[in-house]
Amino acid sequence: MRPKILAEVNMMPLLNPGTTKGPSRPARRDTGASVVEVALLIPLLVFILLWMVDVGRYVYLGLEVTSAARAGAQYGSLHYGNTSNSSAITTAAQNDVPDIPSLAVSTSNSSCWCAGASTAFTCSTTYPYTSANCTSGSQIVLLQVNTSATYTPWISIAPFNKTFTVKGQAMIPTGQY
Repeated sequence: MRPKILAEVNMMPLLNPGTTKGPSRPARRDTGASVVEVALLIPLLVFILLWMVDVGRYVYLGLEVTSAARAGAQYGSLHYGNTSNSSAITTAAQNDVPDIPSLAVSTSNSSCWCAGASTAFTCSTTYPYTSANCTSGSQIVLLQVNTSATYTPWISIAPFNKTFTVKGQAMIPTGQY
C-alpha cells in the first residue's frame, strides 16, 4: 500500500466544519434572544437621546437669557442717560436674543457702591447722586438687569412635564458720581 501524499489529504473539513458528517447539533434555545434585547433597548436609548437634547435646550436657553441680561446692562452702562431708559435697555436685551420672543426684562439702578469699600447700599434714584454715604471717595452706581423666559420641555413625563422659568442677571457699574 502506498502512503498518502499530502496533496491527497482532504483538508476541507478543517476549513469548513459545517460539512463534517456526524451527529446533528441540537436546536439552540437562545436563537432570537439578541433580537428581543435590541427591541427592548431601542426605546430606552431613544428616550435617553431625546432627554439629552432636551437638557441641551434648557442649558442653551439659560445661556441666552444670561447673555441678554449682559447686553442690556452693557447698553445701560454706556452713558448715564441710558440707565433710566428701561425701554431702550429692554430693546437691547431682546435684540441680543431674537429667537426668544417671550423674554421679560426688568432694570434697577438703586444700588450703589463706595469706591474702596466692599458693600453695596441703596442710593437715591435721582441724579445727581450724592456721595454722603461714602466717606472715602465717590459712589459708583450699579445697574442691574434681570431677564427671564419660560422653558417647556419636549418630553412630557413626570417630573419633566412642567414649565420652568429660566432667569438671568447682570450687574454692571455705570460710573462714579
